Amino acid sequence: MNDTAVSIDEQIRSFALAVRTHLDDLPTDELDEIVGGLTADLADQAADNGGVLDVGDPAAYAEELRTAAGLPPRSESRRRVPFGARLRGWRGRATQTIRRSPIAAWFLDLLLALRPVWWVLRGYGLYVVILAVVLTKVGNGGSLDHWMVPDSLLEWAAVAVLAIVSVQWGRGQWLPRNALRHIRTVSSVVALLALAVALPAALTPRVEYVGDEYGLQSGLRLDGVQINNIFAFDAEGNPIDQVQLFTGKGTPIDLYGQNGAQTVLTPDGQIVESENGGHQQFGMHDDGLRATIPGDDYRGRPVWNVYPLDEADLDQYSLMPELETITRPEPPFQKAPGIDAANPTPTPSPSPSPSDEAVPSPTETPAP
Repeated sequence: MNDTAVSIDEQIRSFALAVRTHLDDLPTDELDEIVGGLTADLADQAADNGGVLDVGDPAAYAEELRTAAGLPPRSESRRRVPFGARLRGWRGRATQTIRRSPIAAWFLDLLLALRPVWWVLRGYGLYVVILAVVLTKVGNGGSLDHWMVPDSLLEWAAVAVLAIVSVQWGRGQWLPRNALRHIRTVSSVVALLALAVALPAALTPRVEYVGDEYGLQSGLRLDGVQINNIFAFDAEGNPIDQVQLFTGKGTPIDLYGQNGAQTVLTPDGQIVESENGGHQQFGMHDDGLRATIPGDDYRGRPVWNVYPLDEADLDQYSLMPELETITRPEPPFQKAPGIDAANPTPTPSPSPSPSDEAVPSPTETPAP
């Protein structure tokens, strides 16, 4: 379609909207009957005039249609013009003003040609909004640059479905004229706001750190792996319960560092209090299945250097510990090798097998 055809179509659309605005005091069914074929009539008139549309004032044209239909003049006590109708009228007048300038008309035609791109982007914006709501409900929003870019076949399928819906809306195929047509307007505004946040995050290159390159890991680790609990044994190899550990400077040895522990929250986001009135904290295991729970001192503050620490199951949806499952974990073994030289741990000797039992030697027969 050339620029002239696009310009004529836009003029016809704007004029028809202006005429409908001047007839909006009529019932909807009667209004549709009067102006239903107006767009086609104007297109035929422009074709007969060599692509030139000359219809005059839309208000006068509307009164001619009203008179031809045998309707009374517009009532002075008519209802107030709805905001949507006024907005359409303003848009029509603005379009006519813009097209008076060749440069502005060219830019407007360019925007009209790029409308399909906006329809697809609107579908992606709706995907971001829906996914954000779903992840908020399950309590696992994640980082913006992670979930705003689809990375699975199901997510790409969801984007494709929403893009198709948006394109159909743009083509006027779905929700064309009914009470639900405002869904398109609301969805467009919400999608535009979501795109303002999503596109910069989605287009920013991700930076991922592996192992020691991250440099911001805190807490007690062994060969780069988080230590989730500590079990102490005495010199004879017997387990010791509730042992305090400190560094050479007297600093308590905390598995998760100064800021590594997390606060237990209720499903509605409230902080869970401990038995002594402090905040209940926990540390998450690397496997994502268990949580480490510290004890409390007399002031209700968590104590992280008394081992072994209690453990609890981790809820897989909220990633919060299930406090009713708190238990004292069993040590990895009941007895460690003894190191006390005075009282070494006796090593049980294996029971002799029948084959190892002493066999009586035959009686020697004296030589004759």
